[in-house]
Amino acid sequence: MAELDHDDAGLSFDLSEEHDGTPLVTVEGELDMITAPELDSAVGPILARQPSRLVIDASRLEFADSSAIALLVTWANRVPEIEIRQPPELLRRVIARMGLSDRLQVRP
Repeated sequence: MAELDHDDAGLSFDLSEEHDGTPLVTVEGELDMITAPELDSAVGPILARQPSRLVIDASRLEFADSSAIALLVTWANRVPEIEIRQPPELLRRVIARMGLSDRLQVRP
């Protein structure tokens, strides 16, 4: 996993592919206004290939602020299908309450 080192925040991520070639972004730690731009830069080349689907494994995400939501919505505007696997309960609720469940498909 790539490490983003910050004084008070940390995010680790791994960019890989599922067996069918779907891009998979695995995130661990804190996705916030400090770490979101760096993750976005790392995922940029994947989005440039215009995949039809992007999977985000959020099972080890500890914290996500509004910057994380903005990043996910930005990606959803570029990729037809976004699947977020096992997000923290708070992120799951924010996605639902903001009416983003159609664009950001949360899976158990």
